[in-house]
Amino acid sequence: MDLNLKGRVAVITGAGAGIGEAVAGALASEGCSVWLADRGRAAATNAAAALSSCGHAATALVLDVADAESVVAAFAEVEKAAGRLDILVNAAGLLSTGPFADLPASEWDRIARVNVAGIINCVKAAMPAATRQRAGRIVNIASVSAMRGGGSIGNTIYAATKASVVALTMGLARELGPLGITVNAVAPAVADTAMTHAALTEETRHSILARIPLGRLAALSDIADLVTFLASDRAAFITGAVIPVDGGILTT
Repeated sequence: MDLNLKGRVAVITGAGAGIGEAVAGALASEGCSVWLADRGRAAATNAAAALSSCGHAATALVLDVADAESVVAAFAEVEKAAGRLDILVNAAGLLSTGPFADLPASEWDRIARVNVAGIINCVKAAMPAATRQRAGRIVNIASVSAMRGGGSIGNTIYAATKASVVALTMGLARELGPLGITVNAVAPAVADTAMTHAALTEETRHSILARIPLGRLAALSDIADLVTFLASDRAAFITGAVIPVDGGILTT
């Protein structure tokens, strides 16, 4: 299926590694000009260089999603260079683990400033271009922990930030729909990333796999392929949706 994404301009946050990097690769493979945004200069540069070496249009973009001024400056750079912005994928995120009682009061601020405020900052910065074009695609990375009050790794505070992503997705879909902008979210369960490897013991990993009907963790391509579809015109009448990519764990 041709997703008709050739020539579209996409910004992907958290694209220096993990889900964000996989999404950037999937969009680039469909012909998008991708801007790989990450607060780590080396991570963004290396990820963009890897795509460029394969013949894709890929540019590193250094920004901290939690810093509104940094976001505005970065998106202005994209508009100046590309002249447009068609797709925003909010994949930057932080994980929080451990029992609620053991966490400092500052933990909410640390996680929410990236997982929640980061999306707000990026959507606000992307809206002027999308509004002028009367078209746009926004895809947020949520988590099944939003539906469970915590997940196999993420704790209650992490789940609360991801529940905020779900609410933002639905509210933005309602407000931005009249402007021709769709807003959807993908909600993975445990994905096979470096971040989750660092948080998983062998015992925890086996326990998680035992609860997933499909018997494996989410591959990065499972998530990236769905994001790419939602960013395309094939998903033009889908908005406000939160789609689990969880191997069936929500059924257990």
